[in-house]
Amino acid sequence: MNKKILLLGTVAVAAYFTLTGFGPKQDAQKAEIAQMVTTKLNDLRAQKDQECIDRVTAEAKTRYDAFVAATPAPAAPAAAPKKMVKKGSKGPKVDPLPQPSKPATDPQKTRGGAVQEGNAEQQKTRGGAVQENAPKTPEQQKKRGGAAKVEGGGGN
Repeated sequence: MNKKILLLGTVAVAAYFTLTGFGPKQDAQKAEIAQMVTTKLNDLRAQKDQECIDRVTAEAKTRYDAFVAATPAPAAPAAAPKKMVKKGSKGPKVDPLPQPSKPATDPQKTRGGAVQEGNAEQQKTRGGAVQENAPKTPEQQKKRGGAAKVEGGGGN
């Protein structure tokens, strides 16, 4: 009988640990632990970020102070001579700015080979222009230099 009670007690203790260790209670504990770990990690990250920012700021201030100490102080600007103002004058006179002058003729119209407006005869006689009595057939037009591709020219 002692053996049966001992065996029953051992089974009861094992059942208790088994049921309480793997039930819904453990899931809630795991979630709570995960939340606490996440909170602590976020606090630690914020603390380390602030420490890093403080170190960088201190180093930047040290370097800035060293730079300012190394650069010479700027010289004070020379004082401008005072102008004597007569009594009754309202202030210094200011000369107006000169106005830019416009060219008398258009440079495009005076360049070499350009045709003046209203001079139709010069337009007709200038080099490269089509003459009124020019041949109209395509064969004759091809004879003009550069108008048609010449065969056997060794091109590509």
